[in-house]
Amino acid sequence: MIKSDILKKIEKKLEEDISKEIELIKREVFFILDKELDIYFLKEFAKYYPRKLLKEKAEILLDTLLNYFMKEILEDVKRLHPDIQYEFFKENLRDKIRNWALSENGRFYPLLPDIKEKESMLEKTLTIAPGVALSAGGLIATAAIPETLPLKAIPAVSTLIGPIYIIKRIKDKNKRLKNMWKRQINAYLKYSKKELKNWLFQVEDRFLNELDNLYKKLDTIKPINEFNKNRRNINYVKI
Repeated sequence: MIKSDILKKIEKKLEEDISKEIELIKREVFFILDKELDIYFLKEFAKYYPRKLLKEKAEILLDTLLNYFMKEILEDVKRLHPDIQYEFFKENLRDKIRNWALSENGRFYPLLPDIKEKESMLEKTLTIAPGVALSAGGLIATAAIPETLPLKAIPAVSTLIGPIYIIKRIKDKNKRLKNMWKRQINAYLKYSKKELKNWLFQVEDRFLNELDNLYKKLDTIKPINEFNKNRRNINYVKI
């Protein structure tokens, strides 16, 4: 088994890893939100992209946790008899736990962030003055952004046409919307961080239970060469 002091160090390191990955998600999402891009696109981006990144980071952290465990276990396993080592590796514990953690019943599945719209400018067609339409993002807004969207697919900067004071008014509204979405994403990531940690600790419990069962099974295995070794120590009596 993994010693309690080692386990605490692993858990502490894992929590640091979680914080770093959540911060990376926030930076990436905010970096795009700060761009002067189509506001319809940014609304969909804020709604779908954070969850996409969370799923990716969850799998990375899962592998990280399993690597921490296996590093400690292999130090003990390499001191065991070769026959027992063979039985240990045959169980393929790491892949067994990983497959469970990514299965339908065991996986981490974050909800979508609650992106609200309070500004009246987010309408299907935006006309701010007779004959003056701003933002050509209507088509972007009609379909949800898929989670497989690569960043290179982000549309170009929206073109604003009209009087300077009107453009400034729209940009100010855009800025308020973006700041509102950032606050919502912050709250979402704070909640998701706790959920992600809980999921990884469930994986830890599952791993340790399976490891304990495996060690019990290995205790019952008598190495093949043990009999031959004992046989050499027998004093035979001549008849």
